[in-house]
Amino acid sequence: MEHYLVITAVGTDRPGISDEITRLITHCGCNIVDSRIAIFGSEFTLIMLLSGNSNAVSRVESTLPLKAQEHDLLTVMKRTTKHEYRYFPYTADFHIEADDSPGLIEQFTHFFATRAVDIASLSAHTHEAEQAGGPSRFQLQISTNLPEGCNLMTLQEEYEALCQDLLVTGNVTFIGHNQ
Repeated sequence: MEHYLVITAVGTDRPGISDEITRLITHCGCNIVDSRIAIFGSEFTLIMLLSGNSNAVSRVESTLPLKAQEHDLLTVMKRTTKHEYRYFPYTADFHIEADDSPGLIEQFTHFFATRAVDIASLSAHTHEAEQAGGPSRFQLQISTNLPEGCNLMTLQEEYEALCQDLLVTGNVTFIGHNQ
């Protein structure tokens, strides 16, 4: 029987840190099902979904904290279940660009939450101003799963109105899926 474990790790970025973690996982007998790595400031961040038999997952749970301590990493682990595919007739990708200001991400996450739109992924980046004293530029990419019966035209109009109210540039791409 397959068991599943989500792990996260955060620590000072340096070459080879992802190799240390993936090597430990492989030696414990687990498979990396899904993973993301990103750098935030000077910190390395990683999140992974692992699968393996009960003994392999238990080995990761017992040995990762030691490896983390050795490399000055903070780690969190949680048992989970296999991801169950859910059919969505439409997904949508939303892209936003603006001068950076506090609260922009919350405006968009709230917009989707109040419409029962599932956020599948969110990526935000702030780029420093090219000229001293100029505004930093903000980019936000949100991929969503749209609920059954979602009116695409209404969603697009409401999204465009929000973008206009917030003085941001935004576009949306809808993707239809056949069952």
